[in-house]
Amino acid sequence: MKTALTLALLALTGRAALGADGSDAASGLSITKDFVPDECDVKTKAGDQLSMHYTGTIDMSSATGEGGKKFDSSLDRGTPFDFALGQGQVIKGWDEGLLGMCVGEKRTLVIPPELGYGDRGAGGDIPGGATLRFEVECLSIGEAPAQPNLFKEIDADGSKDLTKEEIGAWFKKERDMDMPDGLWDNEDKDKDGVISWDEFTGPKGSSAEDVE
Repeated sequence: MKTALTLALLALTGRAALGADGSDAASGLSITKDFVPDECDVKTKAGDQLSMHYTGTIDMSSATGEGGKKFDSSLDRGTPFDFALGQGQVIKGWDEGLLGMCVGEKRTLVIPPELGYGDRGAGGDIPGGATLRFEVECLSIGEAPAQPNLFKEIDADGSKDLTKEEIGAWFKKERDMDMPDGLWDNEDKDKDGVISWDEFTGPKGSSAEDVE
């Protein structure tokens, strides 16, 4: 499975506070610090450009899928994965679980489906409802380039809510395709017929004010 498909499906829509042990009892996210270097001048924060190595498997605790099965690894390709943290480029479990890392630090993240790929899964290797396990290593921390505000781009009438018509028009214009099946149901979480800034899981800036 390609990295872009594996890691960039869901965005961060809310950030829960983590406990002292690195876990978040409310969300089910588990963070184990496997190695922390003695010297750490800079720690990761939202907005940083990170370079990571990772290996992803189905966790042995998962209710679905084959426990222990590897579905993706940057190490197998020999190429680190670069992305902006907290900008909607990776799954929620990464956006939350990679905060406060040092260069050279290694962690193990156990990510419940709600912070991963939910009930839909991702491709053939990650079924819906799967709990994921990632072994990650932070290779570098840099300044992230400016990210596009996709919400603002789609919000043609400036209402700060996205309609089916607006999203459909964007896909036709930019991708020459219809809106993907299941996208609307996944995004319109409160089922009120529009997608708010908080619900939207694509690149959108750091707050609703960025829509102005």
